[in-house]
Amino acid sequence: MSEQWARQKEAERAKQIEDGLPIWEACAVLVSKAKVVHFVRHAQATHNEAAVEKGRSVYKDPAFHDARLTDFGKQQCETLKGGATSVGPQVELVLTSPCTRATETALLSFQDHVPPVVKWYALECLREKSGQHPCDNRRSVSELKSDFGHTIDYSFMEDDEDVYGETLGENRETDEMIIARAHEFFAWIKDRPETNIVVVTHSAFLSVLFNQIVKCSFDMSKWFENCEMRTAHFTV
Repeated sequence: MSEQWARQKEAERAKQIEDGLPIWEACAVLVSKAKVVHFVRHAQATHNEAAVEKGRSVYKDPAFHDARLTDFGKQQCETLKGGATSVGPQVELVLTSPCTRATETALLSFQDHVPPVVKWYALECLREKSGQHPCDNRRSVSELKSDFGHTIDYSFMEDDEDVYGETLGENRETDEMIIARAHEFFAWIKDRPETNIVVVTHSAFLSVLFNQIVKCSFDMSKWFENCEMRTAHFTV
């Protein structure tokens, strides 16, 4: 599911609103069974910045392997951090993609506000759409632990090396494969006792999640911008 597709859907929705067509969106969940999940797309990373200047072909450049945040991306985290002051104290669990840009976003945005007893986990299923683009592959867990192991728990990561990303090679992950990972994510949080969770992940994963799996309003299904947070109530 591409950004172009998502943007087209947004344009169609905006035209419906402009034309005054009635659009009703409503859903109901039992509060007693609901989890509050704060979904965040990572802040601007080096490959995002380069794509604006040179086009999306830069995603195939090995120089952007496991892309890190830009200085502007870190500024975006500071802005999100300011908005997280009211969210942080209620958070009971932080989950992040193992890709560096997502982990950096999680730490810079939430670490100062989340209670110190909260667990932080990296989950493979939250990674970006993989294959073909070095920027979407991750470093080894050994390297990631060296940088972030003081806060992030990698015990749920099965492979040290990026077996999943490297196996795909020049083949791009399909929506069906991302859907399978999204179901894995829901299965993982289903039996967790925590009811207030931060999830820091990626645009393609979020687009598939909210357009092909979760029944939700347009405000949730539209494309996530860098370092954007949206909060939803889930029953799993």
